[in-house]
Amino acid sequence: MDDLILSLPGGEDVGISVRTSKRAVRIRLQVTESGVVLVLPERADPDSALKFLHSQTEWLEKVLKRTPLRKAPADPPEEIHLEFTGETLGIVYEPGDVVWTGVRSRNPEELLVSGNTESPACFRALREWLVRKAKQEILPFAQEICSELNFEIREFSIGLQRSVWGRCSSERKMTLNAALLFFPRGIVRYVVIHEGCHLTEMNHSIRFWNLVKKYYPYPDHARRVLNSRGALPAWVHAKE
Repeated sequence: MDDLILSLPGGEDVGISVRTSKRAVRIRLQVTESGVVLVLPERADPDSALKFLHSQTEWLEKVLKRTPLRKAPADPPEEIHLEFTGETLGIVYEPGDVVWTGVRSRNPEELLVSGNTESPACFRALREWLVRKAKQEILPFAQEICSELNFEIREFSIGLQRSVWGRCSSERKMTLNAALLFFPRGIVRYVVIHEGCHLTEMNHSIRFWNLVKKYYPYPDHARRVLNSRGALPAWVHAKE
């Protein structure tokens, strides 16, 4: 089981290291000086481990408020790999004594980050680029799926949320997370279907999940992949 990112009730994301122990007889969560560790017995069921982890979010938030974790600052990335498009883009930095920061395509295999390339401004500019890229790549993909499955969406948009992969409102507006670019197309298809099914069931009832399975037979697999948010580079949600 890979390391995870857990969203707490207050909206903060916390990295969870997953460790298997021969001596462990039950699943447990530990908060240490270096981070949060999910300890699993050798034959622990991944679904049971995730269920336990999500049941501990309120407790973990209280513990971390008393003893916050020390977070290492994220480093500017040297490259960006997008599973959705299959691209690996190198990054060239061109610092300048200016207040602005820009990101643009230098060639098909590289991005140019120019201007104020210090970490906070650099991360902000890369996130803006990620949203632009998602509008170009994910929105047409989502529109095609919704047309295929007769999901009548009035408006599509892209955000960069910390705790949700998508939203679909009763006004038939679908918002998708730009960070989905870091996941395979099949997983993004699941998110679009999940949100499209909310047009019929604005809940997570048995009826809702049966409807999802009609269009995507293995939602549990997709949810495990999405919950393994170690797939996201640190700069995507780095605090400024």
